[in-house]
Amino acid sequence: KATVSVLYWIGSHTTHMPSIKFYYFDVAGRLEPTRICLTLGGVPFEEHVLTRATWNEMKKERGLAPRELPLMELDGEWVVQSLAIARWAAKLARYEGRPLYPEDPREALKVDEMVDNMNEMFIPMVKSVFEMEGEERLQYRAKIMEEGGAIQKWLAYIDAQLGKSTSGFVVGDHFTLADACIFAWPNILVSGQFDGFTKDALDPFTHIKQHTAKIAKIPELQAYYAKKEGLFSVYKG
Repeated sequence: KATVSVLYWIGSHTTHMPSIKFYYFDVAGRLEPTRICLTLGGVPFEEHVLTRATWNEMKKERGLAPRELPLMELDGEWVVQSLAIARWAAKLARYEGRPLYPEDPREALKVDEMVDNMNEMFIPMVKSVFEMEGEERLQYRAKIMEEGGAIQKWLAYIDAQLGKSTSGFVVGDHFTLADACIFAWPNILVSGQFDGFTKDALDPFTHIKQHTAKIAKIPELQAYYAKKEGLFSVYKG
């Protein structure tokens, strides 16, 4: 029986398709930009959905740190740090013949700038999850969405940058990792995962809303999210 070798691109080189497995909760979270990039690139991956109980078991069995999620198993090797994984995925994947992480250093710099801005936006959210509860958490989340608040100011900045785009993409004229992050992360706020955020929380940011609508129409992502329910419904456009 013939063996079929599957190849993928890294720059101008090809190599064998890796075995990619993700371990994460059934949420978009910090893994979603990676999922998006691999989906657009047609790169297959497995997902192992964790519960709190199964995650606690994994930590004990493998000696993992408390917050080492998402977790990727790449050809049997454990890899952590979500942004490192996302950048790797964007370099691995190609969409419409172009890599999702630019080969041009200046374009790559702009992508990194936007991705890191989005990561900064995540910090107060993480603080509210791990350091607060009850009414304190709700009051804090309301505060960070006020004018000049820790999340609102980043949303306003990203919205302004998208407003300058003539292509609808945040960097250049094609989809990049930066678009994956902007599509994935602000929409978590209105997905219903976290209390304290209203469904219309993104309405003031018209360019982010337009970007969401544009990305949600990409056929490969429509097919991917058609299989998803619950908290992922926000990505269906």
